[in-house]
Amino acid sequence: MKNVIKKAAAILMVLAVLFTVPICTPIGKKAYAAVYAVWPTEPKYKNITTYFNPQRNVNDVSGYHNAIDIEAAGGSNIYAAYGGEVVSADVKGAYGNMVIIYHADLKVYTFYAHASQLLTSAGAKVKQGDLIGKVGSTGQASGNHLHFGICDTLVGAYPAKTYYDPLTYFEYSDNSGQGVTTPPATTQPECSCSEEYAGLYTTKNVVTYLNIRSGHGTNSSIVGSIPANAEFKVTKGNGEWAHVEYNGVKGYASMAYMQLKEAYKPVESGMKIDKAAAPEGTITKGDSFSLKGVITSNLPITKVYGGIYFRGGEATSQIAEAAPNALTYDLSSYFDKNIAFGALYDGEYTYKITAEDSSGKSYELISADFDIHDPEKDKPAGDLNGDGELNVSDAVVLQSYLLNSSEEFTEEQYKASDLNGDEVVDVFDLIELKQAIVKASSEE
Repeated sequence: MKNVIKKAAAILMVLAVLFTVPICTPIGKKAYAAVYAVWPTEPKYKNITTYFNPQRNVNDVSGYHNAIDIEAAGGSNIYAAYGGEVVSADVKGAYGNMVIIYHADLKVYTFYAHASQLLTSAGAKVKQGDLIGKVGSTGQASGNHLHFGICDTLVGAYPAKTYYDPLTYFEYSDNSGQGVTTPPATTQPECSCSEEYAGLYTTKNVVTYLNIRSGHGTNSSIVGSIPANAEFKVTKGNGEWAHVEYNGVKGYASMAYMQLKEAYKPVESGMKIDKAAAPEGTITKGDSFSLKGVITSNLPITKVYGGIYFRGGEATSQIAEAAPNALTYDLSSYFDKNIAFGALYDGEYTYKITAEDSSGKSYELISADFDIHDPEKDKPAGDLNGDGELNVSDAVVLQSYLLNSSEEFTEEQYKASDLNGDEVVDVFDLIELKQAIVKASSEE
């Protein structure tokens, strides 16, 4: 009897395991649910020329790539990778023509930059695979491609960290309904390459051409080639593999087949501003002012920000920000146009301009104090004829008004006549005005 009970218990235990394992751990599936998306370009375009760099989430500057660049022909289609609501579809600085879509169920945004044409607009509801634009090279782009990224935040209507690698965040279909495919390229892991190998190189012992690959190692896909005896640029390396650039193609090549022609000297960080005329002293309220400064830098200028602050340090509404990603930046091209000195009230202010370069170093280029003065406040109460003084002619103007003469009375004159502050202009204000005129005359 005991043996029968033991066998029955064993059978029940086996059944429990059989029914439990498939429920808890589906065989052959990932431990998380994949998010399926449509590849954002036409299926034939899957060559990644620049990969996502996770360092962008450590230091949010353009020197670290916040998306992937998909090489594609100009005018080819751009598709919505995932369904959602279009937040914006317009020109955004260095991004050129860009579409940003919010995906409420994922709580992330996808963005599609450098388009030649936008085929959607803010507020539109788009489905996965909908046509939203055409590939181009608007903004700061070296050629036709789609800059495709994912983020969970927008700052000033621009993408901001945290960013996600599009090649690992989604699993993709090719927009043809033929099932899920994965782009041939994969995100490159961070490498140990250094800039000590940077320089101008030529091929060595190459008869036909040297392959440019998508990653370190011969297992990576070929993305281009360097002809024998051609010159090409190396930005960094590790003695075995180098980061190369040739004829607009960026990738990796074996250092066994290259020789140094000219080493690059490392560029040191440095920045200055020329021909600047910061506001100083006292500025009359309503006057306009233009900085007209030109910033020059040894490394690309990734961010310029600042404007007018209260003397205590807090920002006013007159603040601007730009992301030129260039070695020079003319403040009058965009920055000054967004600063309205004439909109300021009486007060003490500071004008500050700060810029950052691609190394992450920041420079305070201008810090100047100035005051805004409203000359209207210098006029004495009761000055109705606008000559800046109190005299008998002011009393005559007010008396004529009180006697209902045909003389017109402006809003400014009415306010200046209310000397006792009861918001009514009457004979009591005339008495106050006459006393003020007597006092002013005796002080002369």
